[in-house]
Amino acid sequence: MIRKFRMADLEPIVKIEEQAFPKQPYSRSTFLYFASAYPANFLVYLEATKIAGYLIYYPSGHIVSIAVHPAYRRRGVGTKLVATVLKRTGGCAMVEVRERNETARKFYTHLGFSMYTVIPAYYGDEDAVVMVRSVRTGTI
Repeated sequence: MIRKFRMADLEPIVKIEEQAFPKQPYSRSTFLYFASAYPANFLVYLEATKIAGYLIYYPSGHIVSIAVHPAYRRRGVGTKLVATVLKRTGGCAMVEVRERNETARKFYTHLGFSMYTVIPAYYGDEDAVVMVRSVRTGTI
């Protein structure tokens, strides 16, 4: 089940974030900002009663962050979260991915995203690949 973020979700999401992005995890205050500024765009994926993942995006379809708990990876959680965004945005979205993150790049390519440009030193120590998906590139 996918639903909007609730305050009780904060701690489990912070733990997922720290596992997914150990170099540069978002802080609690960052999540609270997005929950306040974009409450309809902060999605949580529940597997039974456990939080399996989350996704934050801007109304334009720009995916800010997505992470899935290691125990739930490769089970369609990320695909379902991104599919929800695509349904809400008419099939268009964009995301920045670390250039060396082949897993993420393959994931987004599988969902119909393609490389648009590279932003040098976006992550400080690494470039970002900007990937986009338009209505013409396919559907899930």
